[in-house]
Amino acid sequence: MNTAQKVLSVIISLAAMSAIAGEEGKKRPNFDLNGDGAVTTEELSQHRQTMFAKMDLNGDGNLTREEMTEYKAKMKAEREANKKDRFDRADANEDGQISAEEFAASTDAMAKRMDRNGDGTIDRREMFKSMRDHGGRHDGEHRKAKDEA
Repeated sequence: MNTAQKVLSVIISLAAMSAIAGEEGKKRPNFDLNGDGAVTTEELSQHRQTMFAKMDLNGDGNLTREEMTEYKAKMKAEREANKKDRFDRADANEDGQISAEEFAASTDAMAKRMDRNGDGTIDRREMFKSMRDHGGRHDGEHRKAKDEA
C-alpha cells in the first residue's frame, strides 16, 4: 500500500468512526452537502479535502503521526465537552439529574426544531438539513429553545 492509499485509508476510517460516534454526540460528518439524501462522488471528494485540511494542523499538505494524534485528542475533548453541554441543557432545574419530564422536554424541543414544515413528521430531507445546519450537534437553536421555555 503506497502513502496516498494509507492516507486515504486513515481518512475513510476516521470518517467512519465519526459517523459511528456521532450517535454519542460527536459532530457527524456531513457527506450529503446539499441535503438531497444522496452522496455524490463530488460531495465525498469535498468532504475528504475538508477532513484532510482539518487534520493537517501545520498546513504543509502532509499528515504526520503527531498531527493525527493531536487531531484525535482535540476531537475527543470536543466530544466530552458536548456530552456535558447536552446534559446541562437537558437538566432544566439544574439539580444534577435528568428526570423523565426533562428528558421528554429536551427530545420534544429537538424534534420540533427538526420538523421544519410542522407536519408532525421528520422526513429524510428535514433530517439531513437539520444535521447540516447544526453540524450534527444539538446546540444553538436547542439552547434558544431552552431559554425561551
